[in-house]
Amino acid sequence: MRRRGLNLARMMMLMGGGGLPYADKLLTIQPDYLLHWPLWDAAGRVCTEATGKTAALDLVENGGFETAGAGGADVWDVWTESVGTGAIADEGTLVHGGSHAAKLTAGSTKNTVVRPSNVSTINTFAPATIAVIPGTACTFTFWTRGDGTNAGRYSIYDVNAAGYIRSTVTTGVAGTDYAQVTYSFTVPAGCFSVQVTLWCPNVEGGISYFDDVALNCNYPYSGIYQPSGITYGQPGVGDGRTSTLHNGTDSGILIGSKAFGAIWNGNVGSMISWGKVAAAGQWTDTSTFRYPNLHVKARQDLTVYLVMGKSSTAHTLAWRRRIGAGDTNAQFEHTYAFDPTGTLGFFCQGMSWDVVSNPKKIRCYLYVPGVLNWTKLYDDTPLVGIQDWDNATYTADDFNTVIASGSLTQQEWIGNCAHSALWNGVVLTDAEMQSAMTP
Repeated sequence: MRRRGLNLARMMMLMGGGGLPYADKLLTIQPDYLLHWPLWDAAGRVCTEATGKTAALDLVENGGFETAGAGGADVWDVWTESVGTGAIADEGTLVHGGSHAAKLTAGSTKNTVVRPSNVSTINTFAPATIAVIPGTACTFTFWTRGDGTNAGRYSIYDVNAAGYIRSTVTTGVAGTDYAQVTYSFTVPAGCFSVQVTLWCPNVEGGISYFDDVALNCNYPYSGIYQPSGITYGQPGVGDGRTSTLHNGTDSGILIGSKAFGAIWNGNVGSMISWGKVAAAGQWTDTSTFRYPNLHVKARQDLTVYLVMGKSSTAHTLAWRRRIGAGDTNAQFEHTYAFDPTGTLGFFCQGMSWDVVSNPKKIRCYLYVPGVLNWTKLYDDTPLVGIQDWDNATYTADDFNTVIASGSLTQQEWIGNCAHSALWNGVVLTDAEMQSAMTP
């Protein structure tokens, strides 16, 4: 009987509503729409996404060289060109697909190259790199031709390890007909950024052409922890799982990627997140907003975002959705002020939104164990004047989409984070939100 009692106590600690452990319960709520970052990882750089979803993606932007750059040395958009002692030209006749290709002519030093960039770059100061996640299977393909005698070259470089995944080798295509080159590899452990380089021939005066470049990966929705500023395995929300502790110095978790951007829905969705301040002084910090929770922000305009977190007002939480700075109808904000002081325990914020249906609605929820029962604080239905998030204009696919900060280097959270979950494209019911927010 005593043994049974211990088992029952343990079950009660781990279980949420409906008889399931909390994390498992989350996975049953509209699972087709769900992304869930539990933040219980023991250590390392990869922030595991609990549903294990992946997306088949081409990580190269403008791989067909169809979109021009700003002009001058910037020949193609999101490509970095290095002329060296040779020449680079936008080829408009000898193409494989579309109307453009890259033409590289070797000079005396044979170092004329082009490199694709990616909007999901992990390090904002590392141009001409593509963000990857270790263990991901990738296939690099491109179409190329030579000048009848000389072939171009290519390489793939692990930026983190400072070593080649594929050393500089010939394409093997010297003829005047385009042929496809394929190289498959698995992203090495510890590699979060690769540099892909297309080279001129290794002969002065030689010419190579490249077109329809792709890096196809089965890309996970996992996030990436920063290399410092995070302590793993901290006490969690009471569900038997751990949390992360962030010191507020560039310690945000990057979840933005091309995969995330492909499914993000800023017009219809729901999200929850758990946070806890490291010390009471964080509640009285009025110098800035600080975000323990999901912060989805557009790459093109930093005033286009959706976020939950601590306000710049003392002891106050905020729920915000903003589409541009100029139109007050584009801005939505609600707050909750603790009386008299902010909680030192975990709290869970929730938000759901639908700004395209009739009636439009945004709802805000809060649960603070031992302080505030689960509550729907605000229900703005119908919602008048709010603007759409235009995915064609505002993408959410880079270092501005994070957990535990405003970006990788701004509005950093100081404290714990746990269980961030996002349901893209579906508004959870009140009952679903309560179930999702209460262990």
